[in-house]
Amino acid sequence: MTDLPVEERAGGIVFRKRNERIEFLLVTSNSNRNRWIIPAGHVETGESFKETALREVHEEAGVKAVIHSDLGVLEYIWYRDSQKLLIRTYLYLMKYVDTVAINPEGRQVCFYSFAKTKTLNMWEESRQFLVKAYQLLKKENN
Repeated sequence: MTDLPVEERAGGIVFRKRNERIEFLLVTSNSNRNRWIIPAGHVETGESFKETALREVHEEAGVKAVIHSDLGVLEYIWYRDSQKLLIRTYLYLMKYVDTVAINPEGRQVCFYSFAKTKTLNMWEESRQFLVKAYQLLKKENN
């Protein structure tokens, strides 16, 4: 256990299938427009983790999605205003339904093949969750 303050967040790895190929939705980070991230954010008062994840995907990526399965928890250390925090993000695999807004929050939003995600500027922890999501979806198709 840690004595660090904990910030709980939730987010979604959104997928779609195009010509039998699985694609994942990513957005650019607000703090570094050259880094691709999984849409996620703070849990609002009264929200469940699933509600937060769906809301954040809508707000950051402009898409409607439905939760397919739970992917687990991503934890990492972050510094904000010289304070060290433990960020705990509950991640869900989500199936794409529809685009409802184009590039909300001024972010780039794009679907990428799994192979392409391996070449993008991303946090390694996020990439590991994309691998987990891809393996889960491939297993379901066999």
